[in-house]
Amino acid sequence: MTYRFGLALVVLAVVLMSACGSSSKSSNGASPTTGASPTTAYSYGGATSPTTAAASSATVLKTVMNAKLHQNVVVNDNGKTVYIYKPDGTSTTSKVPAALKGVWPAVTSAESTPTVAAGLTNAKTKVNAQDHVSYNGHLLYTFSGDTKPGDANGQGLGKVWYVLSPNGTPIT
Repeated sequence: MTYRFGLALVVLAVVLMSACGSSSKSSNGASPTTGASPTTAYSYGGATSPTTAAASSATVLKTVMNAKLHQNVVVNDNGKTVYIYKPDGTSTTSKVPAALKGVWPAVTSAESTPTVAAGLTNAKTKVNAQDHVSYNGHLLYTFSGDTKPGDANGQGLGKVWYVLSPNGTPIT
């Protein structure tokens, strides 16, 4: 618990310091996500959620029940919880400060039209020029403080980072 609190304080401090600095627009250097097979079951705090995807394309986003948040959330193909950054709004350009891009890597896809699993809508999924995936108009990120599937340690950090719900809205 102390580690999680300490990590949250460090991230919050970096967010606050970065907000006062200048904005830098650079590539995040993240590589496209790969990994999970088209049909995977993830276990989150005792709950298991099967997900299924079309065989023709890699699945970028899935939904699972998150025991900590007591509701379904969006995860990437590796099972990491997906977040939105409130200051991005519905912009196609990330406003995440350069100093935080390593802590909050973008969800990326090498495919221009990635597939999403049951419970999500393909039409809400877009990929911008930097391979950054958006869902329902929100650019998507994962949190380096989430070390295993089902973690949602970034939820509410700095009052700007929120887990994404399957309908494409932030969970606040």
